[in-house]
Amino acid sequence: MKKHVRAIVFTGANEVELREIALPACGPKHVVCETIYSFVSPGTELRVLSGAQESKSKFPLIPGYSWVGRVIEIGSELTGWKEGDLVTGRGGHPIEGLTNMWGGQASHHRADVTNTVLKLPDDADPWSYTPLEVSAIAWRGVSMAFPAPGETAVVIGQGLIGAFNALWLVHHGARVIAVDLVESRLARARKWGAAATVNPKDTDAREAILRLVPGGADIVVESSSSKPGVELANAVVRQPASNAVRTNYPVAELHGNPHFWPRLVYQATYTHRHEVDPGGLSGGEGTLVLKPGDRTVGDRLQAMELIRQGKICMADIAASPTPVEEATDAYFRLRDEPGKYNTVVYEW
Repeated sequence: MKKHVRAIVFTGANEVELREIALPACGPKHVVCETIYSFVSPGTELRVLSGAQESKSKFPLIPGYSWVGRVIEIGSELTGWKEGDLVTGRGGHPIEGLTNMWGGQASHHRADVTNTVLKLPDDADPWSYTPLEVSAIAWRGVSMAFPAPGETAVVIGQGLIGAFNALWLVHHGARVIAVDLVESRLARARKWGAAATVNPKDTDAREAILRLVPGGADIVVESSSSKPGVELANAVVRQPASNAVRTNYPVAELHGNPHFWPRLVYQATYTHRHEVDPGGLSGGEGTLVLKPGDRTVGDRLQAMELIRQGKICMADIAASPTPVEEATDAYFRLRDEPGKYNTVVYEW
């Protein structure tokens, strides 16, 4: 029997509704979970809401992919699960008549236990784990760069992905410089351990960064998705003049990067074509250019452990949950006042 539940639905570009939908019955290898909190990934969800290419012609749709909930029904062929288990989820199964992008903003989910839901620690506070899925995406990007203690890293853009990029680089022992146009985001980066911050509204960002890291940074993460961000990343990655100085680093210290090439990580979604001059990148042995994919189960488990250790301060992300009934206003607040709101966490 289908269960009637609620979901946030984008009915068209810049149109948001809270609707009742029909959730299919639990399958033999599924669990049904009721959502406690769902976390908005602002860059992705606001882009989808705007009618960008990825959502064009796909309305009506259910957005979002990040939620925390509890198991209320277990498939007949599953073992090792019990009602009341706390889980983190990444989307859910499609709903008839609606596009899943990616279906996370709903009061209940029929979910696959192989890759959609993961159990949280038994004593978990669900509120603390709401950023797990988004922070795991940033962990994926940072870990692909194999950061070593003592390296210098520049993170361009301090939206949520960029903020977590900077945090995880600090966790790896890198000296981090954060770049953003919003001062409150830079203040958070400093609180989370960034050694320095740069606001391009106040100074020439390239010159300011190269004063802080002469020769350029070992790792540059581009998280702004903007043309100026792409150009800046290309300009501040480590250059050949400093290559010879760094060749005496022991290979074991580099955690899998034996050539010690500078790394340029593009961790953003680009809706417009951006071109960079390969000749402007580090010469000599080269520059390693990375474009991470989505988070894996391993990335999610790592983020879960880091949250368990208290590495993320929720007060710096969202002070309190927002009733889901306020979803329409909340999305537009995020869109119109990016310097004031980091994200929204809906309470169901």
